[in-house]
Amino acid sequence: MTFSYEKFAQDGTLTLLDPLFTLMLIFSALFVIIVLRFTINPKIMLFIGAFIILLSAQLLTINGILADELTLADASKNFYIVITIAVLQVVAIIYAFVKAKKEK
Repeated sequence: MTFSYEKFAQDGTLTLLDPLFTLMLIFSALFVIIVLRFTINPKIMLFIGAFIILLSAQLLTINGILADELTLADASKNFYIVITIAVLQVVAIIYAFVKAKKEK
């Protein structure tokens, strides 16, 4: 298939949403660094972490639907990026709760 945007698909694999996955991974890594550096309310951290995990899972679902509808393959690296984002967020949540507990 030919697309008007040349980076839409490469070698039969949908690559349109790859920059969003990368951006979310970078955001998650920076968020972990912020949690390590500063004290954040654990309840707020829980909300933000859950939101980021749900947002990345939804993005993965949309990516799969687009790939299926366009008869393209889905990049498996996006799945691993979502798993990495989830692990980073869980670590940040746990660390925020432990850090808040130590300060009491």
